[in-house]
Amino acid sequence: MGIRRFHTRRQWHNTLIMAWVTPFLLLMGVILLAAAGLFWPLLVIGAGCVVGLLVAISRDLVNRCVYTVEEDRLVLEHGRERLEIRLADIADASLLDRAAAREYIRSRTRAGDPSKARERIRAFLGYCTVDIGLTSFTLGLGRGIIDRLPEAKHDLVLLRVRDQREFLLSPMYNQDLISAVTRFATSNLRRPGDQL
Repeated sequence: MGIRRFHTRRQWHNTLIMAWVTPFLLLMGVILLAAAGLFWPLLVIGAGCVVGLLVAISRDLVNRCVYTVEEDRLVLEHGRERLEIRLADIADASLLDRAAAREYIRSRTRAGDPSKARERIRAFLGYCTVDIGLTSFTLGLGRGIIDRLPEAKHDLVLLRVRDQREFLLSPMYNQDLISAVTRFATSNLRRPGDQL
């Protein structure tokens, strides 16, 4: 098996939600201006929309990650961070949607030590570029709509390692990454010359 490199997907959902909401908010400000002659609500709404758009764009412009499947290891890279996992140590890799990923990490952090919950979430999401709605910067507006979008279904990969570490990955070609990672495990289940 040769080296395969997978890049992460970039989503613009927060920006799109703000782009959809902004005209309605500005319309409310214009109506207040026309009806009551109040100009300050339009300024406040306009400033809020600009700040909201900037926050949404900054959330959607996260750093990209690269996942490289080599002969016997998976290399996860995010900026200067680099993590190598032996393919033999991977317990499984499966598709997951955003709502399930949110609930999964919440249930895992509730069951563990509360003082390590933040650290566990950071490790879980360290190599994922898709906003699943766990951070305090997430725009909660439209989260349900984003979760139901066709391209949001099963766009993440849950990678579990035998030493109990878990990572959420967001490759552009998720099924190909799962196949590349699990191919090593299935090829090592039965080597040539093994007795049945």
